[in-house]
Amino acid sequence: MSALPETRVYVAPIVTMDAAAPDAEAFAVHDGRIVAVGTADEVRAAVPGAGVEELDGVVLPGLIDAHLHMERAGLKALDYVSDDDGVEAYIARMRDNFDDDGPEDPPFEDRIRGLVRVQPLLHALGITGIVDPAVTIDEMRGYQEAHRRGLLTMRTVAMPFLDIGTPRFPDVDAAIAHLDGTGVSTGFGDDILRIGPIKVYADGEALKGQALLEQPWDDSGYTGLQRISDEDFLRLVRWCAAHGWGVGTHAVGGGAVALLARAYAEAGDAVADRRFQAIHAYLEPSDESIRALADLGAIASLQPSIIWHNGSGLRSALGERAERANPVRTWLDSGAVLALGSDGPFFAFDPRHLMWQTITRRVAGEDEPLSLDEAITVEEALAGYTTGAAHASLAERDRGAIRAGMQADWALWSADPRRVGVDDLRTLAVRRTDVGGRTLFAATT
Repeated sequence: MSALPETRVYVAPIVTMDAAAPDAEAFAVHDGRIVAVGTADEVRAAVPGAGVEELDGVVLPGLIDAHLHMERAGLKALDYVSDDDGVEAYIARMRDNFDDDGPEDPPFEDRIRGLVRVQPLLHALGITGIVDPAVTIDEMRGYQEAHRRGLLTMRTVAMPFLDIGTPRFPDVDAAIAHLDGTGVSTGFGDDILRIGPIKVYADGEALKGQALLEQPWDDSGYTGLQRISDEDFLRLVRWCAAHGWGVGTHAVGGGAVALLARAYAEAGDAVADRRFQAIHAYLEPSDESIRALADLGAIASLQPSIIWHNGSGLRSALGERAERANPVRTWLDSGAVLALGSDGPFFAFDPRHLMWQTITRRVAGEDEPLSLDEAITVEEALAGYTTGAAHASLAERDRGAIRAGMQADWALWSADPRRVGVDDLRTLAVRRTDVGGRTLFAATT
């Protein structure tokens, strides 16, 4: 390979997340993409004459939060952090103001200002991409305008939110008419802003007793809230599959997950091609439903943060039935693609903490973890934030690994997460984050 102008070689221990070559010593970047990976000598030889930079730390692919409400996170950042505050202050303020949902109808320019404020805070956690799982029309306008102005630095997949049963979308026919009128579908966009699957609700929230279960919540026989009928959901899924749309469905309880398995089976190859998602899917999903969805190619979009916050309450409500809540191990063993996210900023969104949670199964306010039968390894947790989340972002050929041909999205960590004690995972520092070869965060000494 001949010398490339403006090519740079970075030398450091590298966790590539490439199964064919999981570790490397160096990589080279040109024009926003990785052009070589390997030993330091191999990479230098591949790009003779390129500048070389020795990095102090360990390189990982940029993390992707597969379930983060970034525009709302920005609006809350405007309310709770100053220009001088860093990410640790932001994490603390969001924790301390957990119940504040943010402004309902903010001025449009606040949406842009919020994105400009929050993106560096997320980059400081090594995050280079997100999937926003419930984008309203006004939020989509905010993302589009930020992108038009060159202010969107986070690679963003926007899932249009169809809140069926509200005045804007009173029924499934209204939702279909809206989608049909857009002239676009899942996958439309570019490397910075892309349209993902639609977002709909099958059931409600677990701690409100609304998760749709297959077994009753209690002796009353109540099994939960079903927010869309079987017939309407099947009709929506079939229409989306035929018209290029993916479907991401909020399905907390096992009854709702079973509904997904039945309906998604009617969508054929569209399930895998258009990144159909089972979102949350944490309370008593049956092994049969999990296997069926995995076989179809549906993504398990799971949020350890919800179990961290809600685990104690679920134990109080369901006793032993709560012990296997958020069955990440079962989803992985079924062959499903796991995409980890946070549901931030409303739930904890620090990926270091959430990876730790999937490994330890610890929950807030409890001395004992939930059943360790559903624990996963640090390597599997990293994959959920990289290769798995890249797949959910329709970007598995471009992101999620340090591999030649991929976008130069990477972060420099203080140590290798695979080589530290599990409790030390939460204290690792991110020293630098690059997106497309541009440094968007650099820690001050």
